[in-house]
Amino acid sequence: MSDERARAINTLRDIATAFQNDQTAQAEELLEALGSEASHGRPSTAQVAVVALESLDSWYKSHQLHNGAVRFVQRDIPRSMQNATTAIDALASKGRALRSTSSLLQRNPEQAVAGAGAYLVSATVKTLATQRDASFDAVLDDLLPGQEVSESVPADEAPAEEPTPASDDVVEIVDETAETPEASADDPEARYTAIVETRFMAGVKEFFQWMGESHAVTGTGLPKRADIQDVAATIDIDAEGVAKKPAEDEAAATDLDLSLPAAQRPTRYVTSAQAIPELMAFWTTLQETDLVEIKSTKVQPGSKASTFGFEEFDQLEAAEELVATYVYQTLTLDADAEAAADTAKFITNPETTKDTQTVLIPRLRQLEAVGLLDIVDGQPVIPAPLRPAVEAGVQRI
Repeated sequence: MSDERARAINTLRDIATAFQNDQTAQAEELLEALGSEASHGRPSTAQVAVVALESLDSWYKSHQLHNGAVRFVQRDIPRSMQNATTAIDALASKGRALRSTSSLLQRNPEQAVAGAGAYLVSATVKTLATQRDASFDAVLDDLLPGQEVSESVPADEAPAEEPTPASDDVVEIVDETAETPEASADDPEARYTAIVETRFMAGVKEFFQWMGESHAVTGTGLPKRADIQDVAATIDIDAEGVAKKPAEDEAAATDLDLSLPAAQRPTRYVTSAQAIPELMAFWTTLQETDLVEIKSTKVQPGSKASTFGFEEFDQLEAAEELVATYVYQTLTLDADAEAAADTAKFITNPETTKDTQTVLIPRLRQLEAVGLLDIVDGQPVIPAPLRPAVEAGVQRI
């Protein structure tokens, strides 16, 4: 084994261990210390990413870790890595993470891919440690043993020199995926993959992890006050259930102006989940698509719950129906009918909308947060492979 690969493995171990110990800042510092090329005794960002992706492909296959088996909470992941984490988890469950290096790098910064890979390595080792009733370190040493290197040069003692190019095996792997065609709305496999990789589908997975075999709800069939935070977090909403609602806060700037870049919205303090229409849209969608069923005192998996992971390509129709239903519910639930219609028109034909006064910007921001829309130069853009599903939802309005 080359020293470069050994260093990449050791660095990945360090980052994964930092995540395991809730030392997110340290993990990010280790990532930031990497460069685009290996130098001064450190591996490149790409080398760490490749070791992480190939490890995940191997572990998911050998331990039968299907979509949803590895437990992680999206809000605990650094925001810059969240989208890549969802995508890598979905790809690794099919043994395709490494082969998709190029497409991952097209949609995410190199450091985000490496960081997301390291986070999932940490989460996978933790999952397997729980299954084996073993320690994290013991399982990490078993799956990804630490490596000896012939020399190690501290960064502050290293002489100035030209960076060392990435090792041949890394370059070859990345080049193998370089010809991946851009995803298209006409490609069913691209449409399926794009949906599975969205933050929205990660939210469905997290919801099922929260729900388990069943979970208690209120007498009106809603999340209990103490559960609002966890349920809202599954779709990237920061909320907290409180006994007495505080004074109304001013609307977030990004909820008033689409020209502003997306930013973390402030925590919503509510006495009931009904006060968050975007959350209720998700709750309603899961029921309407028969993924969950509400009983008098609990929520439990519904008749179509087995399809929630969409592991097989033939589940494309069900996946697109789920997305379409959520888009429709997000734009219409507790919304003025005219405003919902104007927002729908703005999504499909943004350049023809002269007056955006009635456009429901917070609803668009929610679709952006879960990866079903992009906001570019103040206008909504549907990623090509998601267009059939998103437009199907819009057209119901």
